[in-house]
Amino acid sequence: MTAQDNQEFAIRRVRDGFFLYDDNMDGARPEWVSIADNAAWFGTAEEAVAFAELAGFADDGELDNGLEVADRPRVWEEDIEPDEVDLELDREEAEGRL
Repeated sequence: MTAQDNQEFAIRRVRDGFFLYDDNMDGARPEWVSIADNAAWFGTAEEAVAFAELAGFADDGELDNGLEVADRPRVWEEDIEPDEVDLELDREEAEGRL
């Protein structure tokens, strides 16, 4: 999966802004999540729509009414800032306490 124009794509429900997610990414147990970072993000809009189809929210490449493809700048894992818990765990690991 390569990012299209350095963007990534997910399926968003228009009425409440929730995003589609599935823990195995196979469409078997879809759920709607309120936090974008917890959504299923894909490298292309077509991949996101195909995932929605697997989950039962699209047919023949067309999203169900009330759904849209959302996009955002690609999030690179190495750019994510650590929080205090991560920093403390890093300190403990460096001191050999883990």
